[in-house]
Amino acid sequence: MQRFLLPAALAVVPFIMADASAQTLPNNFVNETLVSAGLTAPHDFCFLPDGRVLIANRPGGVSVWTGTNTVTSVGTVANVLTGSERGLLSIEPDPNFTTNGYIYVWYSSTQDAFMHLDRFTCTGDLNNPTSTNLSFSGASRRVILNAIPDSQFNHNGGSARFGPDGMLYMSIGDDAVACSAQNTASSAGCLLRMNVATLPPGGSQTAPSFSTLDPGTNPLSNNNNISQLVIAYGLRNPFRMEVDQVTGSCYIGDVGQNAVEEYSEYVYPSTGPLPLINFGWPWLEGNNNYSGCGGSAPSSVRPIAAISQSSTGWGSIMGGPRYRNQGGMFDFGSSYEGVAFFTDYYGGQLRALVNNGTTWSTLPPVQGQPGSWWATGFGRLTSLRQGPDGALYYTQRNGSSTSGGTFERFRPLGPTNSVVLSSGGSQRALIGEAFGQPVRVQVLDPQNQPLAGGTVNFSVTGGGTLSTTNPVIADSNGFAQTTVTATTAGGNVNVTASTPGSQTNAVANLFARKLNVIPAGNITVLSVLNTTAQPSPQVPMIIMVGFPGVPGVQLPMGSLCTDPASALTVIIEDGTGVFGNVSFSGTGGTGTPGLVKVYNLPPGLLSGLQLKFTGVGVDAVDGIFLLNCEVEQY
Repeated sequence: MQRFLLPAALAVVPFIMADASAQTLPNNFVNETLVSAGLTAPHDFCFLPDGRVLIANRPGGVSVWTGTNTVTSVGTVANVLTGSERGLLSIEPDPNFTTNGYIYVWYSSTQDAFMHLDRFTCTGDLNNPTSTNLSFSGASRRVILNAIPDSQFNHNGGSARFGPDGMLYMSIGDDAVACSAQNTASSAGCLLRMNVATLPPGGSQTAPSFSTLDPGTNPLSNNNNISQLVIAYGLRNPFRMEVDQVTGSCYIGDVGQNAVEEYSEYVYPSTGPLPLINFGWPWLEGNNNYSGCGGSAPSSVRPIAAISQSSTGWGSIMGGPRYRNQGGMFDFGSSYEGVAFFTDYYGGQLRALVNNGTTWSTLPPVQGQPGSWWATGFGRLTSLRQGPDGALYYTQRNGSSTSGGTFERFRPLGPTNSVVLSSGGSQRALIGEAFGQPVRVQVLDPQNQPLAGGTVNFSVTGGGTLSTTNPVIADSNGFAQTTVTATTAGGNVNVTASTPGSQTNAVANLFARKLNVIPAGNITVLSVLNTTAQPSPQVPMIIMVGFPGVPGVQLPMGSLCTDPASALTVIIEDGTGVFGNVSFSGTGGTGTPGLVKVYNLPPGLLSGLQLKFTGVGVDAVDGIFLLNCEVEQY
């Protein structure tokens, strides 16, 4: 993707800039992180006919996503060369995947100095949107292209994409040899169109002939070398390209040298033969003159958008799709029909173009849009594609690392899944103990029906810990739960449950009771953090102090570290009347609902003693509750 080899120190700068950008979308759109763990620098992805997603990870692993917050390994493409811009770069399913299980991958190889386009055969559940039972083996590998030069670390292209004509399109970089892009027989800087439907089943280490792959309707089909597969050339590094499934036209993000990023359109004619298009590199960089290759400049097609690198921070354009409403729940609507989207790996801004029938221009701004950009703050995006539900999906790398990464989507606000609290709210417990009931929530679909297998993420604020780690997957009735244990902090404990896409969360408000004692010289301050659900918050309590040697006692509701019946126990506050309403503070033992007491002790009275403070309260709703044991050394 790089324009040229950067010194290591400078190469870090674009990543920092991208990370520092705040994410901004139009008002009626939301960004959702669907997968945040289990990926290793994802480069590309594709949708299977049943809606599942295959994700190509840079080192060669392929993962399947079935709509949960996790991914499952499908298999590994062997001998993938990583480093700089190399790796497993693209993945695409066959149009007849549900019957043949074919997937196509484009990658750099450790075995030679060539790029490879291979086919693998998946087995398992080929048509089941919720199944992770899918895999491929190395034995099913069928070589399709194995002689595309890869002598340089960069400019490898490319995207493998099927068009509505059933042909497989492949964008290929110039391997950092600029003038190769002007030679249709060089296998570099070009766009190929191939018929792979006639290849036999099973694996093969022998690449088919170019005539076997030639559909017979390409501009140079009469030739007898790789040029018979070429429909466009003069490209520098067309790393991401998408094919419009309505018109068959190709939308190509061609990475610039040091001045301009270009987004180009190969127009598939509605009638007549396919044209052979020269996009001009290296004679042109965008619309700018760059350098020649001898002779006079050829006639070439200019890009539909040229983005200055110096004013935007762009450096590696990512071509995106031409948007089509498909009747999905996340369709963008009629104002987006035919709009072309593209972005940049470094800059992280999304641009949207609209065509008036003859020319392309920037989509008129919508409410909340950040300036002339449709969205900002999405650096390190490696592939942007439209899903069958109408949302725009993308993979994102974790900077230059070969680990981590996410799978996310942009979608309009509207009917979404939701999560509601089922039980476990408004509980009170003692610090250090688990709350009596789990916090239980239910995930609902956009029709407010229970969503089996829905994703729930629990979080807690205040003094509490959770028994679960995210994501928690709902059961067959949409229920998910977590157990909360109070820490020693005391006070409010709030548990929030969220599900991807929902604009509202389920919240359980809990409370941890705590007795706390602070001795300071001759002054001792005793406080009880408490809450109650009763209308009149008058909570009588018994506060007691145990002297050294005092035994504990086991009560039906728990244990006390100080036995109130022992001669070594002193009742210092009694709001219940059981001990004659004694009050050493003189202000009574009733909380409203908590209490704070201050005791002024004679100097040296308790010096050298270790005392145990504890208590019992009576709540009109909860009944009898115990307080924790607070040990203090005087």
